[in-house]
Amino acid sequence: MGSLPIRWRGAVLGILGLVFLFPVASAHAYQDQEAERGAAVFARRCSTCHGDRGQGLTDEWRATWPPTHQNCWKANCHGAQPYPENGFTLPRVVPPLIGPGTLQRFATAADLYAYIRARMPFHAPGSLPEEDYRAVTAFLLQRHGIPADGQPFDPETARGVPLRPAALREEGASGDAFGLIKRYLPWGIGGGISAAGLLWGMIGWLRRRK
Repeated sequence: MGSLPIRWRGAVLGILGLVFLFPVASAHAYQDQEAERGAAVFARRCSTCHGDRGQGLTDEWRATWPPTHQNCWKANCHGAQPYPENGFTLPRVVPPLIGPGTLQRFATAADLYAYIRARMPFHAPGSLPEEDYRAVTAFLLQRHGIPADGQPFDPETARGVPLRPAALREEGASGDAFGLIKRYLPWGIGGGISAAGLLWGMIGWLRRRK
């Protein structure tokens, strides 16, 4: 940039800083209508095992079922010898998905989506339409206090959406320095370049005033 006037050097540095920041700043969550659709998908395809309020397969939830269906683990149901022959054995513990302390294993919205997409429904993983998986993820994000921003849920940009505020604290507590570097390096580089550009531009402005 030796041939550029000082005032233009500052502008160039500022633009370069924004280029570094753009991939981080462009992360977005979901649309309200996606979460609404996700609530319907959850009620239809997920709530039997995970509860009508996402509370998990609790005794209280099963007590609302017909008496002959309340023991999921008996023979000829979803126990060790499921019925019919192509049936499935249900785990003894089906975790809650909504409420304090839930979804702690997932650091970002992308992690949550990837797990649901690959592992659910339990008896037929990957069998739902792609739109349903994205919608259920949006619904769970909404129920965990992550606001909609009007942009469709995208598994790629969801990597920049922390699922829980504690995720960053846990990375530091566990000594995951590499994870912290990956998360904050773009901000550090972009912010540093932008600050240098601003300073350079101010120097050029002051020189012109002399």
